[in-house]
Amino acid sequence: MDPGTRANLLDVLVPLGLALGLLLLGAESGCSSSRGTKGAQGETASVLVPAIRVKRPVPPSRYRVPTAALRVSSSGQLVSALAQRRPRDIVLAPGIYDSGKPFSNWYGHRLYAARLGRAVLRAGIVLGAHEGPHGPIVRGIRFDVADPAKTFHGAIVHVWGSARNAKVLDTSLDGNGVVNAGVVVRQPEGFAGRRLVATRFRSYGVLVDVNDTDFRARSPYVLEDLDLSHVVRPVPGSSDGTAEACLWLGSQGTVRRVTVRRCGLMGVWTGTANERSFVEDVTVDGTRVGVYLEHFTTRVKFQRLRIGPNVSRGVNAEWANPDRGGRPASMDNVIQNSYFETTLVGVYLDEGTTRTSIRRSKFVGQTWAAIGDYRGVDNRYELNDFSGIAPGAVPVSFDHIKRRMR
Repeated sequence: MDPGTRANLLDVLVPLGLALGLLLLGAESGCSSSRGTKGAQGETASVLVPAIRVKRPVPPSRYRVPTAALRVSSSGQLVSALAQRRPRDIVLAPGIYDSGKPFSNWYGHRLYAARLGRAVLRAGIVLGAHEGPHGPIVRGIRFDVADPAKTFHGAIVHVWGSARNAKVLDTSLDGNGVVNAGVVVRQPEGFAGRRLVATRFRSYGVLVDVNDTDFRARSPYVLEDLDLSHVVRPVPGSSDGTAEACLWLGSQGTVRRVTVRRCGLMGVWTGTANERSFVEDVTVDGTRVGVYLEHFTTRVKFQRLRIGPNVSRGVNAEWANPDRGGRPASMDNVIQNSYFETTLVGVYLDEGTTRTSIRRSKFVGQTWAAIGDYRGVDNRYELNDFSGIAPGAVPVSFDHIKRRMR
């Protein structure tokens, strides 16, 4: 055989041999979970995962102020402008704007600070009413509220009712540790929140939730470039899982470039009617649970999460509670291309979690398991890197997490 023919033959045989070896390795490392788990399969062998780069949020940025706008420079002028029934652009001069109660934008006005962050509101604002124009805007304003009585239902910015297609842009919110929430969106149709900073709240930095499990959005919301921090009660954890989340997502939407840190219980909460959402480039640190999948999180794709190191559980999927009809909290969700540097477990799938996939992710420092899968149904974990877990930890455990925590 001449050298050229031999080289060509090797070019064919070597890749075939490697492929056969990898196939056999996959057959050996694949596992059918036991201990009451139904059909969950995956790989426990570690593979090399490329470096995962998570994009950081863009801070509030300068913008062009509308030229033909009504200009105001005092609280009284702002109240008068908001009372006009025809929606218009309103530009706030630099200064302090205060009121004994929240300002009311019932008629779809579009508010802009003349200079980014220089118009400071000491009271919150309500966007929307039972009926009226839609499309209100808040842009470039800085909220600094230290009296809960100056908010609506505990939120500095409250979006509801007629306020479809509302926008909150380039805005900073400070609750001074006494206000319940930064932005609460009860009308998520067409909502956009971009380049937001929210800090020092008791329950939520940003919440989007109609509180209706049957709600389906025609025009899903968009959240981009959020920096949320210090969302905690005076007694951390006293909300018992109902609050103390920096970001709360209760319906379909797209979420990109988010940093959350120092959250009392959860960095990001998903549930209620959260179906077919897309969440990417999220960094979480300084909380008990990075991302909490609650009833009902369905067909949501999470990618490029970076969670830890000051987090116990990276992602936690709630169990199929009989009080919720036995339906799983997490179904058909995907967690991929992510980095978990957590103390106890990277991803924990509690009883009933169904067809949830973890793939192409790296796990570092976990003392119990990279992945916990307790009585799941057809969950999969593939092409993950377990090489960085702590000595004594396992790539996948089928025990309940409480057994480890005793």
